Amino acid sequence: MMNFMRAAAVAVVLALAAAGVSALAAGQAPAQEKGAFKYAGIASCSTKDCHGSETPKGSPALNEYPVWKKEDPHSKTFTTLYKGPSKAMGTAMKIAKVTDSPRCISCHSKAVEPAKVMPNVKWAVSNGVSCEVCHGPGEQWLMPHATPKEKNWSHEKSVELGMIDLRSLPAWAASCASCHLQIEHDMITAGHPKLLFEMVDYNARTGAHWKTEKHPSMAPGFDQKAWAVGQVVSLAEALRNLEQWTKASAPPERLAEAKAQAESHQRLLKHLAGYTPSDDPKAVEAQASKVPPGDDALLAKVAAEDAPKDFMGARQVALAFRALSTKAAAKADIDKLCEHIVAKNEPKFDAAKFAADFDKVKAHFK
Repeated sequence: MMNFMRAAAVAVVLALAAAGVSALAAGQAPAQEKGAFKYAGIASCSTKDCHGSETPKGSPALNEYPVWKKEDPHSKTFTTLYKGPSKAMGTAMKIAKVTDSPRCISCHSKAVEPAKVMPNVKWAVSNGVSCEVCHGPGEQWLMPHATPKEKNWSHEKSVELGMIDLRSLPAWAASCASCHLQIEHDMITAGHPKLLFEMVDYNARTGAHWKTEKHPSMAPGFDQKAWAVGQVVSLAEALRNLEQWTKASAPPERLAEAKAQAESHQRLLKHLAGYTPSDDPKAVEAQASKVPPGDDALLAKVAAEDAPKDFMGARQVALAFRALSTKAAAKADIDKLCEHIVAKNEPKFDAAKFAADFDKVKAHFK
């Protein structure tokens, strides 16, 4: 493995010294939000004639809102802030009311100024990560995208007018990772769960309200491409965390976690043809649209190595096998391997037991 982790902290410090507070230190803005456009509100999307149908009607299915509301954890992200652990975090961080805190709302919902909301529309942070938080402010594209044939309207026109282009895998991954990987170190110290992200696994657990027969995610090989893009984008975000935490003089324990997180993605990416290792988040992220899909050949290279001894490394390796394997005979052993890396199991992670089950998976890829 390249001297990636040994050089990372030094590179970060030198970069900050040379450039001052870089744009990367401020983090990456969620996908290409365009501030000139106003928000139309969740009610504009959720009517029964739009995306609020109780039953699927085709592609798009037009039942996206009920699926999101019932099955997607994003619909409940704001209510999480009312729970005991969130309040305890607020106490530790001297935040009087986490439900009013911009630091919390920025990922558990979205605070929108009244001037950026369309007339006669009420924007409620209590809706959590709702439609326009991920898809962008709908003022200019909401109505024409509903009748594209009549309006001679294209997806590209919507993107020009404020829609976030989630048909682009790099943009999709970056939009997710900006909240599901990027975090300030004092939040972790105060008790926030560590952010563990792998795109294919994440998508499988979010209700997938977008899945219809014509959606790009239904095309053969999509998960393999999403895995590769997700790993590249995740490494970029992990490097941003390392940069931010180094600049903020995070305690050694946090810096060690940031390095381990970056290394967990780097361990896999070194096997991906066309990927060029780098300690620069922007250089890493620029490769996202160019990397080839992962496949069984990549897994064979991963299987030739020793099992990771840390939880973050083990998690990414196990989920790589789950996302990429085409070997039906390996499924049961992969599923057993993945039992070790459920987030709640991190405190009792046993590297020796993981290695034993890893050896069983390896046997399928020799």
